[in-house]
Amino acid sequence: MDASVTDERRSISDLLSIRAYSVTDEPQVRELLEDLPDLYPHGDKWLDRTFGEIGQGKARLTVVEIGTDMVAVSIEKPKDHGRMKLSTLYIHPDFRNMRVGTSFFSYLNARWQSENWKEVYMTVASQGAYELERLVKVFRFACVAVQEDRYGLGRDEVVFSNASGS
Repeated sequence: MDASVTDERRSISDLLSIRAYSVTDEPQVRELLEDLPDLYPHGDKWLDRTFGEIGQGKARLTVVEIGTDMVAVSIEKPKDHGRMKLSTLYIHPDFRNMRVGTSFFSYLNARWQSENWKEVYMTVASQGAYELERLVKVFRFACVAVQEDRYGLGRDEVVFSNASGS
């Protein structure tokens, strides 16, 4: 790899600010996730419910900023039996393959470990599974299931989990 590319990736990673969601972030998060309904049926209604669940402790959002620009967001939902579902991990396309996702996922993974979750799992529409797998396998997540036609005919869902590696 070219040294200038390495330096650029390292410097972008150093500029990241990862923090908890604030209610004033809602417009930016909605803008960042505007394609959600295209990927998941009723994704817009799900997101509306999710914003309502934050104050009840049923959902947790984390955002990544570079300067004043929000470039990534995660949505986590605690489940029964010590399990956490990473419902959304979104990196703006302009910041993919620049170590933003790796830095963000590393932050999330460290938090899950410190909180002692028995399992963290995530689901993704099959068209995004390859990109996600490249990221999460470094953190000992593996594909554990494929649910065919989950989002409609020919629109499968892939499930990744760290249960086998934790």
